[in-house]
Amino acid sequence: MGVNQLQITDIYSILNDLHTQATGRSAIAPTNTADFVSMATATLAAGTDPVYNQLMQMIGRTIFSVRPYDRKFDISRSNEEFGAIRRKISYADKPLQEASDTFAPVDGQTVDQYVINKADPLEMRYYGSAVYRDWTTIFEDQVKVAFESPGQLGEFISGQMTTLSNKWEQWLEEQNRATVANFIGAKAAANNGIIHLLTEYNTLTGATPALTAQDIYKPGNVDSFFRWVRARINTLSRMMSERSGLFQVGITGKDINRHTPAADQRMYISAPALDIIDAMVNTITYHDEPLAYADVRGVSYWQNINTPDEIQVTPAGIDATGAVTTEATQTVSNIFGVIFDRDAIASNMYMYRIANTPLNAKGLYYNTWLNARLQYMNDLTEKGIVLLLD
Repeated sequence: MGVNQLQITDIYSILNDLHTQATGRSAIAPTNTADFVSMATATLAAGTDPVYNQLMQMIGRTIFSVRPYDRKFDISRSNEEFGAIRRKISYADKPLQEASDTFAPVDGQTVDQYVINKADPLEMRYYGSAVYRDWTTIFEDQVKVAFESPGQLGEFISGQMTTLSNKWEQWLEEQNRATVANFIGAKAAANNGIIHLLTEYNTLTGATPALTAQDIYKPGNVDSFFRWVRARINTLSRMMSERSGLFQVGITGKDINRHTPAADQRMYISAPALDIIDAMVNTITYHDEPLAYADVRGVSYWQNINTPDEIQVTPAGIDATGAVTTEATQTVSNIFGVIFDRDAIASNMYMYRIANTPLNAKGLYYNTWLNARLQYMNDLTEKGIVLLLD
């Protein structure tokens, strides 16, 4: 729990693990998201060039196979450069303190309108941050023999930098993806806000035998099941807008009631399921939007591209006092989606700086460096629902 001990934690090894899983180069495996997610707490045949020995010396058209990449799972909330601790203050509901004497006046007594009744605040704090760095070396004179013109050399260097930018963009995505996975794992560990869609559907319909996750895709079931799912999600989304203690982890002694209006809801749904809803449900309904109550985004996979509907994380969580805990490793399968308040999952970019060194006069090259310091945040006292297809 390095970041949650008010430490700056180097996450290069975790980032490498996330990257190999996200790109399908390794099998899904437990990932210790608690090490970098700051949890809200009350107590975070010709010759080749001489440098690469890969670029054939040639004259002709060269195709640079690269395109810019925009990250998914964008949970960015702010861009703050200063300070080490973020805090959030919530207010607990207090019960009525006394009976009314407005309509029962007593001779010889006064009614004191200045009796003190203090607020009951709860301060949650995010500690620590995650850091990493990367760089690339740019050569100019040494690789000129591999290109036909200064313009083509420029295209090569531009492609090199676009690839680097894509990698860095994907790193941000993967850390955001892992922050969402930590939230799902922490909710599972707390058994809070977990909705078993298939179990509910079988109970409601009295299906005999009970439908399995494979049965729902059969022609006789797919329409009715996914139409019910859409209705159920809309109902849950509306319930999140009610001021209550549902779908959030409570703190002992603090009666925190929250509500999440539709504009503040974020809904990530498994992309295959969302595609079915769009193609088979919305086409026969009176409106065209994917879902009625939230910012909806399709998720192709939650942690590992080879196991798209599962996460394995050792999440950070909180106990009843609000202290940060490291939970047992959670394997959550059949993930259908997650609905959460925008304040429940967020990231803050303290620093994301790209800088070039001067030209090395002896080696005739320069380096481009990235130094990043970010904070990834979960708050289990905010509303969140995990939808499972079981």
